[in-house]
Amino acid sequence: MKTIISLLMIILFGSCRKADKINHYLPSKVTAKELIKNGFYKYSYTDTIEDRDKIDDTIKHIVRYDMYSNVKPEKNNSGEIYPMQLGHFYREDSIKKKKNIEYRKSHLNNRIITYVFRNNLLFYKSLIAYSIDRSQKNTAELTSKEKIISYYKTLNIPIKPIYKTDSLRDKYPRRFLIGNYKTFIDYSSDEQEYHELFVNYINGDIYGNILDDWYSGRMSNSRYYL
Repeated sequence: MKTIISLLMIILFGSCRKADKINHYLPSKVTAKELIKNGFYKYSYTDTIEDRDKIDDTIKHIVRYDMYSNVKPEKNNSGEIYPMQLGHFYREDSIKKKKNIEYRKSHLNNRIITYVFRNNLLFYKSLIAYSIDRSQKNTAELTSKEKIISYYKTLNIPIKPIYKTDSLRDKYPRRFLIGNYKTFIDYSSDEQEYHELFVNYINGDIYGNILDDWYSGRMSNSRYYL
């Protein structure tokens, strides 16, 4: 199966950003119109996917991805426009890495927020928080099972851990049923204060690596098909 990926367009390139008033920790779906209204950048891609029988014919389908991100655009080394690179810095010099990490800290409040729509349907949501600024009310402290459960109960949102049979996983569950959606939350110790929230609205609790797929300065690999 061959995949051809092309960048179609990008909007909201301007430097004037609107204030983001969405609570991205809520399990409810968000529309593309709401994201644009709250200052998100839009990136659109297409995958041309051939059928699986490996016969050279005309059977193929087009998958369109519209990604909405709080990360501004930049040009990669090939002159293509993508979200600012925030991962895979092993190919880049230390100056670029320092500049981009500083942007993440100072402009994004250490949060990378991503919504991906597939053929106009909300596919998944990802929120990666590298640290917690307690002066910002829009960053939750999801650093332990107890704090995760307490946060959603305070919002009157039903939540329960999805336990595995392994006793260690029971102690540190990474999957929760929040509202009606299976949610993956990777959290670290209170000292590190890192957490990542991921909701797959189409394929249940299948997790995807956002930094690899969308923030590596290129788009050569698409892992999700119809």
